[in-house]
Amino acid sequence: MVQPATTASVRGNFGVSNIELRNKIYGLEEREGKFYIKESFLTPNAQEHEIQYTLGNRRIQHYLTTLSDGRIIVLPPSWDILRKEWFHNLEIAAPDQKEEDGVVPVQVWNKNCFGCHVSEEVKNYDPVKRRYDTTWLDFGGNCERCHGPGSEHVEQYSRSVQTPGRKTDTKIIVPTKLDNERSSQICAQCHSFRDVMHFGYQAGDNYYDYFFPLLEYTQTPSKDPTWWADGKTRRFSTNALGLWQSECFIKGDVTCTNCHDDTHRPEIEDNKRLHPTNQQLCTGCHIEIGNNVEGHTFHKANSTGSACVDCHMPRSVTSIKAKMRDHSISIPSPQNTVKFNIPNACNLCHQDQEPEWAITELDRWYPNSSVRKKIVRRAEAFASAREQVPGATEQLLSLIADKTQGPFPRANAIGYLGSIDDPRVFPTLLGGLKDEHPMIQAISALKMGDQTGTNRDLAQRALLPSLNSDNRIVRMNTVISLLNLGIPKLQGESGVQFREALKDHVVRGAFHEDDAPQQLNLGRFHVLNGATQDAATAFENSFSLNPMQPGIKFLMAVTRVSQNRHEEAITLLQAIEENDPFASSAQNLLQQLTR
Repeated sequence: MVQPATTASVRGNFGVSNIELRNKIYGLEEREGKFYIKESFLTPNAQEHEIQYTLGNRRIQHYLTTLSDGRIIVLPPSWDILRKEWFHNLEIAAPDQKEEDGVVPVQVWNKNCFGCHVSEEVKNYDPVKRRYDTTWLDFGGNCERCHGPGSEHVEQYSRSVQTPGRKTDTKIIVPTKLDNERSSQICAQCHSFRDVMHFGYQAGDNYYDYFFPLLEYTQTPSKDPTWWADGKTRRFSTNALGLWQSECFIKGDVTCTNCHDDTHRPEIEDNKRLHPTNQQLCTGCHIEIGNNVEGHTFHKANSTGSACVDCHMPRSVTSIKAKMRDHSISIPSPQNTVKFNIPNACNLCHQDQEPEWAITELDRWYPNSSVRKKIVRRAEAFASAREQVPGATEQLLSLIADKTQGPFPRANAIGYLGSIDDPRVFPTLLGGLKDEHPMIQAISALKMGDQTGTNRDLAQRALLPSLNSDNRIVRMNTVISLLNLGIPKLQGESGVQFREALKDHVVRGAFHEDDAPQQLNLGRFHVLNGATQDAATAFENSFSLNPMQPGIKFLMAVTRVSQNRHEEAITLLQAIEENDPFASSAQNLLQQLTR
């Protein structure tokens, strides 16, 4: 993925001296084996940057340079290897920074792209100096990313060489020897849309001790969402979350390496095993279908219409200037195309036909398909919840009760349900705390923190066993909810578990000292925990990173009041704009302080 920029690694056309992207001129030059880009995007005055690293070399290549504050940024010109043309990298995804906040929108690689492109990366951000000193051990993914620590393996191997016939213990993780859960989790450390909850994941570890997948219910309205309306993955690099929703994974124990048998070779296009014509990859399990392909597909056996992956893994996932295969290994659902504009395999092939035509054909071939009905119900439930239409609660409850939906759609439904005011929600969350799957437990625990009235005390007691969960994400969400429910500390064994979960949040917060919203949330966490000084530090750090955040001045003022720094609090409150969501509260507090 990331390589030092050399004449061997740089793929872009630096033979042209200037290119224009988004009404800006960029100068390109190669001198003595080094590459340079001159731009006036970051500052009004044109400046030249030496390209230090390339990112990507199969389809798209980006160019990285280090600024004086240690930020490693993606320079705007990116090279399309397949089309042999330059394009602006903001066409891929908008960064966190917004021009309206007075910040130049730029992709900061060692902040926003942390942890996957190189191995053993350490961010090393100093919040006082506001600079990075990022380091890493190896470019790309090294052996230990997938096989775990290797020093004992090397030692054992060396001894076996010195003593022929000596039996050795490999002392490494072999992904193909793990069950499908743990094996796929090794890939998911990068190939999943997730929040990093803790650090130090090693191959074979429990993914849910380190990562919390961000499901469809968490996304804000966007022109380029990560998820389709039915909870299937829409954007690239989330293949594990697609696979984990598939029947092949849930019922058939399939894992990544069943198909990607040669993970040491990244050029999957050259792997004949993965070619659409290789039906054996699927019919090796689905033997009856393999014996009568045309009876299943209603297309000629050797046609593209009978290619398993073209129907069940269509290219509906948006990548960089490309479409990737959907790894949920589902079935075509043109009903969801009509209602929610979700692509379906039939119309991706038969582009001259409307989705209604595909519905008619599928109804004729597979009348009363329970699987297709299940997929449609899922999309309808999520869409209803998102739009807050009447009947959404019943749809979500029905989906959660249907275990054939799989854990991730059910977890997503609980995420929506937990925000609905209905007497049936609380018992469902109680059941979710005892579910088999960590995601359902974790989201149920998180939503418990919103309970009020008589359910408040019940929620406090119900959450206590979750402090002893085998999964860190459950424990961390549990302690957040207990704080929200007014429990700042506990005694005995529960108190020990409570404090350990608090420490996990502090560790996570320290890692995100370069992220304004994360620091704002950390400050709120410290407020609930009664750590006033820590809250003040987090809020100040958040403010220094982005003073335009709604609510930040009010929260800083509140902590100033608790520290008896009233004059500073008054100054902050007086500076709060009328459109700030805390404007009314700010005026009330200001009146109290100025009486």
